[in-house]
Amino acid sequence: MKKNKGRYSWTIKVTFITFFISVVIGVTTNTVLEKVSIGVAFVVLLAVILMGILFDIIGMAVASAAETSFHSKSAQGLVGSKESLVLIRNAEKVSNFCNDVIGDIAGVVSGGLAATIVTLVCTRYSFLNSILLTLLLTGIVSALTVGGKALGKGFAISQSEAIVTKVGLLVYYIKRIISFHFKRKEKC
Repeated sequence: MKKNKGRYSWTIKVTFITFFISVVIGVTTNTVLEKVSIGVAFVVLLAVILMGILFDIIGMAVASAAETSFHSKSAQGLVGSKESLVLIRNAEKVSNFCNDVIGDIAGVVSGGLAATIVTLVCTRYSFLNSILLTLLLTGIVSALTVGGKALGKGFAISQSEAIVTKVGLLVYYIKRIISFHFKRKEKC
């Protein structure tokens, strides 16, 4: 019963986190698109697609990595190894967050961005057929997303230890930066 309670708690948390992240990313990308050229809009779209692919790789790597090699790294005191162990021990949540939360948000936002780009292009170039342009851009976004994730999954599985090591190191440095920031505020 307690395990289900923890699972429901995580589900509620991740639902609210997803809502918040979606709103922030959606507002940010739409605000950026209102002020940039069509070329930059395509770069923003590509960045969102790549973000989805990157987080999918991280989620898959964490889910497929083995704990054993990180125990010896942690015993040796290697920076980031404890964080890597925490990631692996929480693989279900990390994978859910990376693959589902960020991955799905990236998919939804990239679809919205594609529609916005079609509107921008058709507004500036009225002779273009918006239906054909929508179909073409939707196909390109889908192909890049699915193809990138398919390529990334094989890479994530074969390089899971290296990926988790780098992510653990990144988490370590982020924690240090946040800790440093709060220590500075306490002194003020």
